[in-house]
Amino acid sequence: MLRALLIVCVLAATPSFAQAPATAPSQPAPAPAQNAHPPQAFQPVAPDAPVVTIHGICGPGQASTPEKAAGSCTLLLTRAQFENMVSSMNMTNQPYTPPALRGFATGYATLLALAEAGEKEGVDKDPRFQELMQMARTRALAESYRRHLQEKYGNPPAAEIEQYYQQNLNRFEQVKIERIQVPKVNPKRPQEKRPEFEKKARQVATDLRERAAHGEDMTSLQVEAYVSLGLAMQPPQTELPVNPRPMFPANIEQDIKALKPGEVTKVEFEPSGFNIYKLRGRATLTLDQARPQIVREISQQKLDAALKSATSGVSSDLNEQYFNPRATGAVQPPRVPAQMLPPGTAQSNLPNPTNGPAAPAGATAPAASPSGSPTQKPASPK
Repeated sequence: MLRALLIVCVLAATPSFAQAPATAPSQPAPAPAQNAHPPQAFQPVAPDAPVVTIHGICGPGQASTPEKAAGSCTLLLTRAQFENMVSSMNMTNQPYTPPALRGFATGYATLLALAEAGEKEGVDKDPRFQELMQMARTRALAESYRRHLQEKYGNPPAAEIEQYYQQNLNRFEQVKIERIQVPKVNPKRPQEKRPEFEKKARQVATDLRERAAHGEDMTSLQVEAYVSLGLAMQPPQTELPVNPRPMFPANIEQDIKALKPGEVTKVEFEPSGFNIYKLRGRATLTLDQARPQIVREISQQKLDAALKSATSGVSSDLNEQYFNPRATGAVQPPRVPAQMLPPGTAQSNLPNPTNGPAAPAGATAPAASPSGSPTQKPASPK
């Protein structure tokens, strides 16, 4: 049991290494010898081939006995066994890099050695260990259920995908829009000659709108707007992103929707200034193009519904005298072991009543005085 808990702990922490890029070697690789054989093509490791060999740890059927010499046991893990073990704990479904796998394989022997030593000392009989195992089981079961739902709803039927597409066609429309922005205040001196600047900006926007309607280049007009207002700064880009599409106020959305390709809106008065929008074109994603997005959205909706159904009937009442660090005479709650935290919760996110650094492992927290501050032991008389 102790081995299982230690494995759970290290694997739960391993995903943080999953995306770490491999570091470049500090020294250049030596040049190959003149008569060296050409490098052979990479050969994948067979599933039943050993990938981890641990000496000094007894595997199945090698129960340690007093008659066995220390370190005489050997534990072999095949590729299939190693990958199954890692996959069973990979709750994030993120691919592991070779350095991450190597790091876990290297530390696995240490974990097994400590677990074996703990069992010999009877640590697995400690009530605190039993509580920790229960919390580890609860956490693993909750994460496994979440992953089960992701797999269950990760491949919706084709008919459901097509129905979702037809019911949400407007969401798959891609609109190419350009925008000229004419600020109504000087960004560098917002309070200087504000009425005069705004009046001039309005006139500039009106003139540029007419020229844009006659087909002049929007980018050139945007640059001219800044020059006309004496703004010595880089003007914004005119082309707006297609995906995700920007959100516009309802009145501007209606004006853009009424445009045909090549047409421009009237000068739109917005908090930022006077803006002009030009529609370059519209296109609707095909079903095949929208399929990955639809699959993600359907799967997420079903996952959220299942999680809500599972948790909707559960609520908690907390004793504020205990959990509120400002309560008079409140008992300092112990720091929660990382293995007991809910998935995705960092220890730093928990309230720290002392607003100070965490106590070292095994240290006893100072008792709280009625004022809420730690009491100090009076100095003994000399």
